[in-house]
Amino acid sequence: MASGTMITVMFLLSMLHTVLAVTAYEEAEKQFLTKLGLSRKPIVNKNVDIPCATMELYKSMSEKNTAKTNFPLPGLHTKSANTARTYTNTGSPPINSKSQRYRLQFDIQPLPEREQVTAAEVRITMFYKARLEDDEFIHVLVHDIIEPGIKGFSKPILRLIDSKSINRSTALKSEVISFDVTPAIERLSEKNFDGNHGIIVQCVITSGGQTHIMDVFDFESSEKALLIVYTDDGTIEKNANNMMERYRTKRSADDEPTKTVTSKKSIPKICQRHPLWVDFQSIGFTDWIQAPQGYAAYYCYGACKYPLAEHMNATNHAVMQTFMNHLNPTSVTKSCCVPTKLGPQTLLYLDDEGKLVVKTYPDMTVEECGCR
Repeated sequence: MASGTMITVMFLLSMLHTVLAVTAYEEAEKQFLTKLGLSRKPIVNKNVDIPCATMELYKSMSEKNTAKTNFPLPGLHTKSANTARTYTNTGSPPINSKSQRYRLQFDIQPLPEREQVTAAEVRITMFYKARLEDDEFIHVLVHDIIEPGIKGFSKPILRLIDSKSINRSTALKSEVISFDVTPAIERLSEKNFDGNHGIIVQCVITSGGQTHIMDVFDFESSEKALLIVYTDDGTIEKNANNMMERYRTKRSADDEPTKTVTSKKSIPKICQRHPLWVDFQSIGFTDWIQAPQGYAAYYCYGACKYPLAEHMNATNHAVMQTFMNHLNPTSVTKSCCVPTKLGPQTLLYLDDEGKLVVKTYPDMTVEECGCR
């Protein structure tokens, strides 16, 4: 009986440990998702088609060796943007193959409350099927549809928001053209994207001739037309305001503390940065985090021993706390080894609505450690 009872107790303890482990994992996952601005773990189709423009944007941010989280886009006011969302065109090709106009339609859901639109662009591939003379230009006009028209009763109310003139003789055979549609997205964001009627793209030739929209733009390939909306969630300014003042001194051999104990086992390692690789696959995040597969987060560990050397990057308070601990260890604890400089990390993932998001998050990786 006693043996059976013991086995039952051990089984129950094992089950309890498993339940606690699962609960801890779920809580950690929930906390991480909240930090990313997600209300739940996205449900993702395994065959995710990532447009080249989105991947290039992710790579450009990942390769930046800087603490800034700005998107480098010439001509667009994105100095404070740390988030980019990609939307694909859901509109159908014109019924009339000779049409000079095309309506782009993007399914834009309301943005998170704290995010503010800073810029938006539409990227369209041009492949120039139409033959033009060397002195002819293709004028491309982009209109915001303020109000749609009613056939036979009223014309649509349009607002010109961007235009480009392209010389056929100097243009590439196929290239991606970007149009600034920030005014249209700002207008819609004020209405929580209610009344989104799309964008009109129109082609006109300078000589008075006509060219068909489907002979100039590629709306049928896998890339189609893309809308990229850039936003700022306020974490850049917040992170800058909360950054602690710290000493920036170079480490030298003279800064190393004197070793007074001969036994290596008894010498606690000084406060320093240690490797820590976060593997998204091992924690079950790779189904919705598309890139990277993991990243170097690092962590701080080690002793803040008296006297604190200059390279320990200690505050005045930490110096005094360590000194008081040295005089009377029971009066106060030692200062702690903590991150003193944190760096950003760019993620490419799918949000709650299944839309691709490129976002640079601050305070994701340890760059420097010190005593506090």
